[in-house]
Amino acid sequence: MKKDRIALILNIAAAVIGLAGVGLRLSRSADDFFLYYTQLSNVLALISSILYIMFRDTGNERLGRFVRAVRYLGACGLATTFVVVMCIFIPVSGSVKSLLDTPHGVLQHAVCPVISVASYVFFEKGLKARRAVLIPIGATAVYAFTIYTLNFLRLAPAPYPFFDVYNNSIAGLVLWFVGLLALVGALAVAVFACNRRFGGVDKGT
Repeated sequence: MKKDRIALILNIAAAVIGLAGVGLRLSRSADDFFLYYTQLSNVLALISSILYIMFRDTGNERLGRFVRAVRYLGACGLATTFVVVMCIFIPVSGSVKSLLDTPHGVLQHAVCPVISVASYVFFEKGLKARRAVLIPIGATAVYAFTIYTLNFLRLAPAPYPFFDVYNNSIAGLVLWFVGLLALVGALAVAVFACNRRFGGVDKGT
């Protein structure tokens, strides 16, 4: 089976499962939905899969680059979600409860990240320019500054402990911010490099 056919099947699966995960999470609580990096990453990945399904064969090069960029950003966001949950949150808490003990938790923290990232890395045309790694780093920085600001103005609670500006020192907040961007940057480089190695990189982008 050709890579583009496999990518289409995986993106359809990712879109269906992603929609289910988002729907289940919204049915539980919608008030704080967009405060969480996990939710934003899953929504973006869902949108990116839909765009891929709709415009994968477009003859418009600009549109093609845009779709590949959104797919890359979505894959990096879900890769970050998966690594943080599996390697930080679960080990620190010592339990999978609240992260993988609900249907939407399993879908959004594990199933969707694996399917979406695997599709992008191994079967999709990626981006050629190395500066593309700045896209997920910049998007994460915007997210972090937005959450810091909302929390500082007391307009929203901190979705994660390290975003609580009133219970962390300035030095601690800076270290968490730098660490988060470093992690996202490392994963962005890894996803980009693996796609270049295993995927179907479009040499014209």
